[in-house]
Amino acid sequence: MTKKSVVISVISAIIVLVILVGVVSASTSSRTTRTLKEQTEKDIKYNDEKINVYFFWGNGCQHCEALISYLNTLPEEYDNYFDLYTLEVWYNEDNSKLMTELGDYLEQEINGVPCLIIGDQVFIGFREENKEAIKDAIKKEYNKKERYDVYKNYKEQV
Repeated sequence: MTKKSVVISVISAIIVLVILVGVVSASTSSRTTRTLKEQTEKDIKYNDEKINVYFFWGNGCQHCEALISYLNTLPEEYDNYFDLYTLEVWYNEDNSKLMTELGDYLEQEINGVPCLIIGDQVFIGFREENKEAIKDAIKKEYNKKERYDVYKNYKEQV
């Protein structure tokens, strides 16, 4: 074997190895990345395996961005616990009305964003001290025998 063919063989082996590592890591990492996309009521679906979490936000709101970033730092197991519905309210009147109606239904005045509804718990704003409470609320609602979905219950009442 010539020196040139040995170098080509080594380079080929390294390329194959890099490709294999990339494929394996891509196939084992199915991590959910949550974003502030503009959803509406028609996007809401129900999955018996997960709870629905409703996130009312305003386009350009830095606190809303901070909250979505926090939700993306939750341990990977939380990807199995909930589906997130992100409903923009500053420029979408229907979403804004829904946020107010759900707040009224829960007897909670919602006076700003971000507003996160998990089961029957409402988190308005985003502060460092709410991080554990949000995480706990998701896990507790997910682990309940009879899960509560505010949107579903509200629509059944209307």
